[in-house]
Amino acid sequence: MDFKKHADVLVGLTASQNADIDNRDACREAHLFLDKRDGQWEPYWWTAMEKRPRYTFDQTGPIVDQIAGEMDQADFSVTVKPAGGETTEDDAELFDGMIRNIENVSSAADIYGLAARGMITGGIDGWQIKHKYVDDDSFDMDLVIEPIANFVDSVWFDHFTKPDASDAKWVVVLEAILKDDYDERWPEGSGASVDESRLSEAYYNKHEQVVIGQIYYIKQVDRELLLMSNGSVLERSDETESIIDELELAGITIEKERTRKKDVVMSRLFDGNDWLNEEQKTVFNQIPVIPCIANFKIFENKLIYRGVVEKLFDAQRVYNYSKSREVEEVALSPRSKYWMTPAQGAGHSDTLSTLNTNADPVQFYNNDPDVPGAPQQNGGSPINPGLKTVSDDMQMIMGQTAGLFAPNMGDNPNLQSGVAIKSLQRKGDTSTIKYFKSQERAIARTGRILVDAIPVVYDTTRQIRIMKEDGQFEMTVLNQVMFDQSTMPPTPVMIHDVSKGKYDVTCSAGPAFQNRQEETVDAIVQMGAVDPSIIETGSDILFKNIDSPGMDLLAERKREQLFEAGMIPEKQMTDEEQQIYQQKQQEPQQPDPAMVLAQAEQGKAEAEKGKAKAAADKIQIEAWAVQQEQARKDAKEQRDTQQQMFDQMMDRFSKYVVNLEKLVNSIGPGTLTLQSGELVDQAQRGQQ
Repeated sequence: MDFKKHADVLVGLTASQNADIDNRDACREAHLFLDKRDGQWEPYWWTAMEKRPRYTFDQTGPIVDQIAGEMDQADFSVTVKPAGGETTEDDAELFDGMIRNIENVSSAADIYGLAARGMITGGIDGWQIKHKYVDDDSFDMDLVIEPIANFVDSVWFDHFTKPDASDAKWVVVLEAILKDDYDERWPEGSGASVDESRLSEAYYNKHEQVVIGQIYYIKQVDRELLLMSNGSVLERSDETESIIDELELAGITIEKERTRKKDVVMSRLFDGNDWLNEEQKTVFNQIPVIPCIANFKIFENKLIYRGVVEKLFDAQRVYNYSKSREVEEVALSPRSKYWMTPAQGAGHSDTLSTLNTNADPVQFYNNDPDVPGAPQQNGGSPINPGLKTVSDDMQMIMGQTAGLFAPNMGDNPNLQSGVAIKSLQRKGDTSTIKYFKSQERAIARTGRILVDAIPVVYDTTRQIRIMKEDGQFEMTVLNQVMFDQSTMPPTPVMIHDVSKGKYDVTCSAGPAFQNRQEETVDAIVQMGAVDPSIIETGSDILFKNIDSPGMDLLAERKREQLFEAGMIPEKQMTDEEQQIYQQKQQEPQQPDPAMVLAQAEQGKAEAEKGKAKAAADKIQIEAWAVQQEQARKDAKEQRDTQQQMFDQMMDRFSKYVVNLEKLVNSIGPGTLTLQSGELVDQAQRGQQ
């Protein structure tokens, strides 16, 4: 399809309508069956019984109310989880809070509830996401969730095969606006309506309107990606130029650039003859129209869906007919009366005529010899038992067809046990859970579209409100550049940068928040009975979930006590508490008096211990000195003894030498032939 050609768009719209006209007609019939005053009668029998009772005993509406009511009481919670890139649990929680706030501002619970009722009735309904200014005096824009009136006739998708229509390439949303509003907005417009592909209309008293269309289609465009020096990735655009300039001033520069294709959803308005505006680029990369489809099925390459009402047509119509016939027979049957002869009633006409109103204890009559016995009551023929059987059967069949049983509808005709009631309720829940799953798929897709669009919409430094899971709000600044003072020089860091990373989005249905509060209180109390410390450490959570006046104030006081006692984990601290905690970490800690006293006592004990050790060391040193002195004396005595022995030996040696010289002189040097040993011996003998 060439989306620039108005004729091609009309051809594509007609093809989509023709491919789904049977489903839409059945869906429209289901809505008329439920809402139109004579919708639960077949046209033939409605006309044939024009002058006879033709009442509607609606058994279908309560079934729709029951399923829709269960979904209204459920909490469909969107959960965002990190899936890759520079993502953290804190960033995912930020997305959670932003999505909850968008849903809260948009009254999304009401929009989801209305769409769920339409889906249960006819099989298809839905909503859309739009990008709007916050208010008339602001330049900030927000994402909002909006309903689509008459989804059955208004929304026509391209061919798709996924239950959430996430693979559709385009969609047309038709809108009927007042003729005067059309002329004011497009004075040059033709005023021709776009064909809604309705074969017939059930209502005629309507304002003069013009049906226009808005087409959303996916277009691939080039985008320039910038890798910044801090690791973040930005897309160059007019909106991000200011951010890039701020980052460059903070020292964060562009390191790499690359160009790649991306999907962008474009939008354009048209009427039956021509375009009403130029092509416009949206902030979305997925079609922002979300269908909620029940009993989704692809069979013979054909999309099939239906709600709960379609299968109840025949049983409800037969029930209305049989019940109306019962009423007719009761109305036409004669009343029961007493039959008697004139002789039996003679003289008692006053009391007989007031027989149904007087309080007389007896009623007299005359004995008639021709008629034995008292007067007899006759008339008031019973209703046709076949009609009663048919009515009961149809009522039972409708419950079985819808998959709902008496306990699901709040009825317990046979006074069954609680176990039996819960068993039947679970059977009913099994039959209706498919509608919950359809709603979960649609809301999960809503969350994915929002996660992809949030970085585009909230791309500047901006303060926003986020909503916590417990319903509390807090303000957060996105895309704020701060400096890490722990590094030298300080490093610029982007705080709450929603443009980085990838996320997974899921949706799960649980009890509504009020019931979850009660469940939380009950769970904490039960666990506290096993471990009393749970009550102490979680008392702020316990008080916060008790829905009574003043409990929120008590919860605040208890949390402050827990915070001062250091019992709140840093991850669970609020931004304000984290600031206080960090300030305390930087400030010098005031000593605890008890700790100071204990340290003093410990120092005193250590001092006494040191004195004792010094005294012992002194004794050891003195003993060692004595030992050293004795050793010196012993050594001196040993040296003196050795010296004395040496002196004695030298004296004897000197004498040997003298004697030897005398011997040599006496015998003459020429006769000295003795060995040295003998010579010594002779010298010794000569000395002796």
